[in-house]
Amino acid sequence: MARGSLLPAGRQFVLTWGVPREYGGLTAALFQRSRLFAGLGRTAVHVLTCDDRDDRVAVTAELARRGALTDGVRLTNLWDWLRENDLRGRAVGAGAGFSPLGGDADAEYSGETLVRRIRTDARGAVAQIDHLRPDGTLAASDRRDVPHASGRRRRVIVTCDATGAPRSAWRGVRELYAAWLDRLTAGEPSFLLVDSKAMARFAAGYRRPGVTVLHVVHGSHLTDDGTSIRPSRAEVFSRLSAFDAVVFCTARQAGDVRREVGVLPLLAAVPHPVTIPEADLVRPRSGATVIARLEPIKRVEDAIEAVARARARLDDLTLDVYGDGPARLPLEQRAGEGVRFHGFQPGARDTLASTGFLLLTSRSEAFSLVVAEAMAAGCLPIAYDVAYGPRELIAHGSTGWLVPPGDVDALADALVAASSLDAASLQRMRRRARGRARAYDENAVLARWGLTLRRARRRHRVRQSTWRVRETLRRRLRIG
Repeated sequence: MARGSLLPAGRQFVLTWGVPREYGGLTAALFQRSRLFAGLGRTAVHVLTCDDRDDRVAVTAELARRGALTDGVRLTNLWDWLRENDLRGRAVGAGAGFSPLGGDADAEYSGETLVRRIRTDARGAVAQIDHLRPDGTLAASDRRDVPHASGRRRRVIVTCDATGAPRSAWRGVRELYAAWLDRLTAGEPSFLLVDSKAMARFAAGYRRPGVTVLHVVHGSHLTDDGTSIRPSRAEVFSRLSAFDAVVFCTARQAGDVRREVGVLPLLAAVPHPVTIPEADLVRPRSGATVIARLEPIKRVEDAIEAVARARARLDDLTLDVYGDGPARLPLEQRAGEGVRFHGFQPGARDTLASTGFLLLTSRSEAFSLVVAEAMAAGCLPIAYDVAYGPRELIAHGSTGWLVPPGDVDALADALVAASSLDAASLQRMRRRARGRARAYDENAVLARWGLTLRRARRRHRVRQSTWRVRETLRRRLRIG
């Protein structure tokens, strides 16, 4: 099969909540997949975000810095789109609660442009956001405390014409999301890949004849102790059969979820793609690296402590930490000799080609793309054996090392053992690691995506016929 025909025909959309300025693995994987799809040259990939506090200037600058956007990958935020486009809905009625904010409201800027006015309630919660155009006219007013006959407050969004006059009202943001997607897909055969938990809650109820909807699960669905589904995923996981397919990074996770949810949902496993770089397999044995966002779930403090303990036996052992985040300052304060912090660097992964070992100490993982990239570069991973990710990639003692989660002594012992191997043994392990990583090259992953999208579309077409039958029955019951 020619590379350009690996994916089925259809427009490609990606739906996520937003792109943080200091984004991590989920967003990086989303753009990596989007660039891969767009690189086939058949269609552009439209990445859609719904973050109502999005800073277009900052986000675009960060994406450019990381090289995330290409000619075939387009990023569009709902509220930015409403500043430039008209979206028709129901007429603005008396109960819409349309009351634009004045100049005394809190203001937010993107660069030097005023983009939002915000009102908060007595508890500090956002009660209203007015989205402005560059010329100062009102594009949309999102009010979240509109009085209702039931006594409860409701959310109403009013979109405005080019003069700032109210034109259409939307009863709840999900109604607005659906209308926006309807406008963008325009009735054409389309695929919608939903990457975030927040947007999956909405997308589980979004059904259109030509739109095949897939939910991509990036992280572990389990709590840290592995005993139950994370509360943040419970709602969506109770409705997995609403999607045309649900995609996990590993077969192990898909199998575990299958045992939980039964046979109805279409579950698939598609890993992240890995590029196999040219790398010198002969390199210093004393260097270890961490590449991670510096936040509690990554447990980088364990890597720092393991290096400190290992240095009692290997005083030339060093650790280079690439990444930034809220835990950076306390980590720097506890780090001892031999630990160097480099902050976030777009080219951090390039250093794997000249590094001896990668340390991964996360509480949970899904695929552990950085482990696969390390193996592809001949950098041997030493990782906590959490439920998913490292154990799918690493053959202990052959392509890296697995140690019990949270066991810092075992992590230090593995560092010492790895650094003490003779050169010939290290070479053999590095060759095996690179060979294992080749199973995840771009063509192999694209082929898996092609199969998954085709299966999802077939299921969508079957389900579509049942929707029509149900709708016909509902109409007959109403008439009767």
